[in-house]
Amino acid sequence: MEFEKIAPYLKDPLVLIGFFLFLGFLFCRYVLKQGIIPTLPPTLGFRILKIILLYGFLLGLLISGLGFYIKFRQLRADEQQKSAAAAERKRVDDAAIADRLRQEQALHQRDVDEQKAQVSRLDVELNRNLGVADQLRKNTVVMLGEFNTLTSVVRTPGIKILPILFPAKNLDLKVPDSNVTDFGDQSMDQLRDSGLLTNELEMQKITAAAALIAHTIQETRSTIQSLQDPDHKRYVFTDSVWTAEQTNIEKVVISDLSSYQKSYGSLALLRANYDVLTQHFLEYLDELQRFFDPTKHLITRDGLRQILAKERYTLSLLVTYSKGLSEQMATLKSLSIQLQEKQKVSDFS
Repeated sequence: MEFEKIAPYLKDPLVLIGFFLFLGFLFCRYVLKQGIIPTLPPTLGFRILKIILLYGFLLGLLISGLGFYIKFRQLRADEQQKSAAAAERKRVDDAAIADRLRQEQALHQRDVDEQKAQVSRLDVELNRNLGVADQLRKNTVVMLGEFNTLTSVVRTPGIKILPILFPAKNLDLKVPDSNVTDFGDQSMDQLRDSGLLTNELEMQKITAAAALIAHTIQETRSTIQSLQDPDHKRYVFTDSVWTAEQTNIEKVVISDLSSYQKSYGSLALLRANYDVLTQHFLEYLDELQRFFDPTKHLITRDGLRQILAKERYTLSLLVTYSKGLSEQMATLKSLSIQLQEKQKVSDFS
């Protein structure tokens, strides 16, 4: 280890020259002292030779020392230069690393911002669909109100024939459908046995009621038709964000996306069923109008069976649709809350 420190000095020319001068004059002094060369008389030449050998010896030491000093300065300068170069390389490397980290951080931040934007766009779409669902809910509430008005009118207590024709239990959905099929025949049998068909006053009442019911049906028809949207221009569920960005959203929303997929599928089904509901409601109104046609004054078993079945089925559609709509709105709200919570946290990656 010590030789490795000295070795660079031994390669320096001054050190080598001084070293060889030192050895040469030292060798000459040794030869003279050993008497190998005859001793010269103490003359001026002898003294000059003695001075030369003495100072030559010292000159060799001086040159070697000077060589060592110059080499030391050179090595020190080289070390300082290497240290400076190493420091500069380190500074450049650190600057490059810092710049790369800044770029990576900027890219990461852009990714985070885009992910947040994707979540935000999906949340906006969900809330827009929630607004459409709420409109359908309000429309369904209106239709239920219209339906209840009609079912109340056709069961006016003061007109004895009506409650018999339209038993209240037909509106009880808890009653099995297998039992409902006999309601028409039971009502006709009860009406026949009651003798009301031969009661002139009651027949006048039912005739007058038929005209009133027909008027109510027309008003209800106008309301239901105003709620229709066969061209799908007013009540439209959108899925553009979900369709376009589903792959990216799957990377952001760590939870299972099946709930989102199911929700969008349910919305499409609800929108299709809304058209079915409004159309069937109008068909029910048509059937009810034919049943109470004042120009026919004819009540038959088949007609009663059909209108009771239509009435019950319409109610079932309204109730089922309202329930499905409420459940889907709750799901949309839940999904929206999840996305809002996702936006609040900083774990986007």
